[in-house]
Amino acid sequence: MTRPLEIDDLYSIRTPSDPQLSPDGRTIAFVITSADRDEDEDQSSIYTVPVTGGEQTRLTQGTHDSAPRWSPDGALLAFVAVRGEGGKPQIFVLPAAGGEARALTELPLGAGEPVWSPDGSKLAFTAA
Repeated sequence: MTRPLEIDDLYSIRTPSDPQLSPDGRTIAFVITSADRDEDEDQSSIYTVPVTGGEQTRLTQGTHDSAPRWSPDGALLAFVAVRGEGGKPQIFVLPAAGGEARALTELPLGAGEPVWSPDGSKLAFTAA
């Protein structure tokens, strides 16, 4: 027997968004967002999954990560993340195979979604 959706059910829903196909067409990077009851906020991290299906891999351990963007050669993922209490969104980059992310920006008002140059040597973004 089914039951109506209840408010508490919302905390178990994980919503995927912003799928980005890797340059070689084999992997999808995407964001999963879920509600955190204790913090009373949405939290998001970046994952990858093979196009053919299979196990998803969590790439970022942050709770406010978004906008994954593949480098043209597929070796790196740039993304936007908020780190620290009261932090502003900044651009980070990490190896597509996983590893430690490193910050590329430290702007006082934060940075917007990154876009790679065609040769992968630069990132463009908006900022206040």
